[in-house]
Amino acid sequence: MMRSLRLRLTGLYALLSALVLAAALMTGALLEARDLRQAGDESLLDAAAAVADRLAGATTLADSWLAEQEQAYECLYYLEGNGVPLEHTEKNGSAALLTGEALDRCAALGAGQSAVFGFEAADGEVWRCAALALAPANLRHGPRLLLALRSTAPLNAQLAGLGAKYALLWAGGTALLAAAGALLAHIALRPTAAALRQQNEFVAAASHELRAPLTVIKSSLQAAASEPDRRDKLLGIAGAEVARLQRLTEELLFLAGQDAHILRLCPEELEPDTFLLEVWEAWRAPLRQSGHELTLELPDEPFSPIRADKARLEQLFTILLHNAMEYTPPGTAIELAAGRKGAGVIFSVRDHGPGVPEKDRQRIFRRFARGEECRTGKEHFGLGLSIARQIAALHGGRLWVEDAPGGGAVFFLQLPAGR
Repeated sequence: MMRSLRLRLTGLYALLSALVLAAALMTGALLEARDLRQAGDESLLDAAAAVADRLAGATTLADSWLAEQEQAYECLYYLEGNGVPLEHTEKNGSAALLTGEALDRCAALGAGQSAVFGFEAADGEVWRCAALALAPANLRHGPRLLLALRSTAPLNAQLAGLGAKYALLWAGGTALLAAAGALLAHIALRPTAAALRQQNEFVAAASHELRAPLTVIKSSLQAAASEPDRRDKLLGIAGAEVARLQRLTEELLFLAGQDAHILRLCPEELEPDTFLLEVWEAWRAPLRQSGHELTLELPDEPFSPIRADKARLEQLFTILLHNAMEYTPPGTAIELAAGRKGAGVIFSVRDHGPGVPEKDRQRIFRRFARGEECRTGKEHFGLGLSIARQIAALHGGRLWVEDAPGGGAVFFLQLPAGR
């Protein structure tokens, strides 16, 4: 699926890039072709002007000089006076190139006028012509016609090379942009691929966790129907699994709501020390029954109030204290504490269990992740710490774990002030 999506995005990016690049390069090619044509026409006009300047200071032109000019400007000259072509035009073949239509366009020019146009010779070759109508020395005569002729074949060759150059630029640019598009698509889809992989893992793990209690419930009910003397015990087992299944469902619904961004907090103003004291009083008796003493440490100075969802924070501390109770050996204490952190507050829950290896300190907050000591425990789904971190994030806070001095683990919850 992701491969197909990546290929489609790459293809779309390459297509759009090719179209945009083609439009940009075509505009550049048209502008450069226009400049080449204009430069060619200006060069022809310069060639004609050079002869006109020469005629302004002399009445005759040497064939050798005209030949030099033709070589310099890469053109052919056609000159006539009183309608009669000069001998040079017969020698260089320019007279044979001109058609009646081209001569008619030149004849329409008045004295001192000029024009540049294209025409097709008798042999089918296309030429460009720069025409000047020179004012005669004797007003009784008509203007002297001066033409500079150049074949369009060299220009066409230049334009063909120009087209090839831009075609190569387009092909190379499209290939590079397609490669860049493939890379960008890979980078852009990386979070999606990770989310999809996480979703698949989540569904697989949830299915596995749901299968176990359902199997126990089914087998217990079947056995209760055939073994009346053990019915109460079997129904109790089934009831315990139903409670376990209900707790798992609630945890899954919480995580699903967080993924869909539909969870909302109901913040209220809380005194951090008062809140922690209530948590201590609520958990002191249950922990004592399990063989643990719950201690509380608060600073002498009162805290500034914070805004938080009390029910969600109680859920977070329930997860941390239940986790500590499961990991801490009987007879050891679990410690609650609170302190200031800048304008906010930092809570801590410390146990005296085996601690959390450094390599697992991020993994244990992932969904369905379990510590080594409780991997086979039926009461654990590996969702608690993930939910606790989500609650901390909803409050704009942070939850992490460190090694406790002397052994054990300490979980820290940092909450900002004024949220």
